[in-house]
Amino acid sequence: MRVEEQLARLKPARREVVFDVVKDLGFDVTDWIASASNPGKLKANPKYCYDWSFVQPGVIAIFNLWHDAMKIENGQIVYRDNFRANAAFHRRNGGKTKWILRGEKLDRDAATAACDALPVRVLIVDGKRRATNDPNSESSRVDLRQLDPSPWHVGHYDSATGDCLFVRGAGNPTYIDQFDVRDAGSDEPGRIDRSGQGFKRDREVRRQVLARAAGVCEWCEEKGFVMHNGAIYLETHHVIPLGEGGSDKTTNVVALCPNDHRRAHFAKNRGDMRERLLSIASR
Repeated sequence: MRVEEQLARLKPARREVVFDVVKDLGFDVTDWIASASNPGKLKANPKYCYDWSFVQPGVIAIFNLWHDAMKIENGQIVYRDNFRANAAFHRRNGGKTKWILRGEKLDRDAATAACDALPVRVLIVDGKRRATNDPNSESSRVDLRQLDPSPWHVGHYDSATGDCLFVRGAGNPTYIDQFDVRDAGSDEPGRIDRSGQGFKRDREVRRQVLARAAGVCEWCEEKGFVMHNGAIYLETHHVIPLGEGGSDKTTNVVALCPNDHRRAHFAKNRGDMRERLLSIASR
């Protein structure tokens, strides 16, 4: 099918409920539910239902994008915008507060999606779009909203200007593990309270280890499973446990499938596994 035909067919034909879509895609709706003043209308909770972007760190980024603003460039369907600049324009010119806050959140979420290489899913919207360069314009009206079945990715994000390019189609593979901790790592990791004490694990160390493994278990060399959002799942494992003085560095961390991760902890031959895994981690 020609790209022009694909773009035409992306125009939404029904109005899907944002809550249902983002929940099914893996966004944590716990607070959405808990903060609803009317439990009978929780899906219309104004704290969330008017947002145009949703990010679950380490898992997925979801954006509402206008169909009529999508273009074809180099044989790909793309969407260009600068949410930061639009928010700044309305802040200078007396635009509505909700437009400013929404634009700033879209910019932050686009930056996170780009920096963390998150899988992106797009809710394509159609209706009456407000004039973004007119602070007195009437608010947009969404008539139809439908999830694009294909993944997208952030093809470019300029952290200096806020210029952002979304591209339809999966980007490079995204790898995730069992943690979602953003704290910095060191040879002597800090501790965090979790009904007791545990160790902080450096997110960048984990990211580098997952990239090194490229989606393949570093013990059995089998590919990790693909999650519903397209990311490849493996588990990061500190070969010498942090509780035994092991460092939180890539030379002490490996990426394993869940079965081999359990083996590394509990198998009869875990001592032999440790020696080999240290060799793998220090390559």
